Amino acid sequence: MIHKLLQKAKKDKNISLNEMLQLIDEWNTFYNKADQAYWLVNLAERRFIFVSPSCEKICGVPPEAFYRDVEAWKKVIHPEDREKVQKRRSVLWKGSCFEDEYRIIHQQDGTIRWVLDQTFPTFDENGKLAMLSGVVTDITEIRKMREKLLLAEKVYEHVPHAVLITDENGLIQFINPAFTEITGYGAEAIGLSLDFLHSGYYNENFYQTIRKTVIEKGQWRGRLRGRRKNGEVYVQQTTITAIHDEEGRPIFYLFIFSENGETITSLKDDLKLAQEVQKRVLSKPLKTESIDIYGMYVPSEELGGDMYAWYQIDNDRYGIFLMDVMGHGVAASLICMSVRSLLNGVIRKCIYPKEVFHELNKHMRLLYHEDGRMNTYYFTAVYVMVNTKKRFIEYASAGHPPGFLFHKDGLVEELDRGCAPIGLLSYLHVETGKLDYTPGATLVLYSDGVIEEANHSVRANIEMFREKLKSFIHLESRSMIAHMNKMFKEEYQFVDDISLVVAKLH
Repeated sequence: MIHKLLQKAKKDKNISLNEMLQLIDEWNTFYNKADQAYWLVNLAERRFIFVSPSCEKICGVPPEAFYRDVEAWKKVIHPEDREKVQKRRSVLWKGSCFEDEYRIIHQQDGTIRWVLDQTFPTFDENGKLAMLSGVVTDITEIRKMREKLLLAEKVYEHVPHAVLITDENGLIQFINPAFTEITGYGAEAIGLSLDFLHSGYYNENFYQTIRKTVIEKGQWRGRLRGRRKNGEVYVQQTTITAIHDEEGRPIFYLFIFSENGETITSLKDDLKLAQEVQKRVLSKPLKTESIDIYGMYVPSEELGGDMYAWYQIDNDRYGIFLMDVMGHGVAASLICMSVRSLLNGVIRKCIYPKEVFHELNKHMRLLYHEDGRMNTYYFTAVYVMVNTKKRFIEYASAGHPPGFLFHKDGLVEELDRGCAPIGLLSYLHVETGKLDYTPGATLVLYSDGVIEEANHSVRANIEMFREKLKSFIHLESRSMIAHMNKMFKEEYQFVDDISLVVAKLH
């Protein structure tokens, strides 16, 4: 700041020294900091012409002492650093600026402090060194922090446990050599989110539960499966701790983990566990005075792309959802888990079919089409909102086979209104349908694995399946599902996943 003032003074020939000192004093009123001291020396007169009051807090010497003795600062410098500082200051006489960190001794309390000394030369019109200006900054706390960080870095380098630190947004800021040794990832991990370490064994709900625990309790401990850079899955004992600032806000998350010695190399074991996770996220049977819902799911492989779920929105409304991701195996299963993690919130917030499908389409486009390459991932779905008080259903089918509403009098209505599959188009034009019912009606939703009979057309297969359902429609939902499951095993080849949901409307 003072150096800039001097440059201004050189350009302005009319400014007097008194005016300049007054201007410095005014600036000092606004910019004076407790950890910085400003000063100005007239070399021709060998005296300080300005020292900011903050110098007394930094070094324990009042400004008046410097005005009386131009050599006062030399006495403040730590004896072991004086000679070194004096030699380095010689660059000033050659027209260069001086910047150095060294120790001083506080003249009142005797404490040793570190300062950053920045000194600037100013020359007169003849090129002769006329003045020196500078700023001294107390960096004691900064040096302590550096030393602590250096110590922590050395500890992290040699501890046998993997250490990983993320910022509040979950982006990796630090890893140690043990992390690289265990996972195979090095510097390329810095700046990334943790997703690339996920093994695929857990859905998003699982990780959200961990995050919630860390936020609410400050720490989470447990065993997790991780995935190395070479694709191998292993088990790690993990501790996750939230690090808070002075106001209690989390600013970093510290992960410490060690390999548990249990390595999973069998793809078969991987798929079995993932299949179990996938089955567990399917909704459990729901039975109330007004509705009775039951479902079944049979994957064609270890993992599939079908998923169903239902939720009680309020006292009188229920949301029933069934989806089928294009394809099979791990990729289809992961998309299922991704959608499942959002579904509860989407249905409870949006409620109605058009809004639910728009929200899910936005999610699919954002997640799987962001880079312009993953443009083959989409899913068909059917969503039904049941109002048990007013006894009607509102539905939409996104490229999905039409569900059936079996009325007690024998009439069967198809749920054939809707839109294109979710994720296929950037915007969906959704046409919804609304059907009234009386007590005793049965709602049946299913995936296309049920109607993929090679010897007939899709339309013929839909009608054949509808006729088969009539044989079991009088049964309660659980018994109906059991009979249908037996029929599928006896008559179907399972070339695709099969899902079936039955809702009895009382």
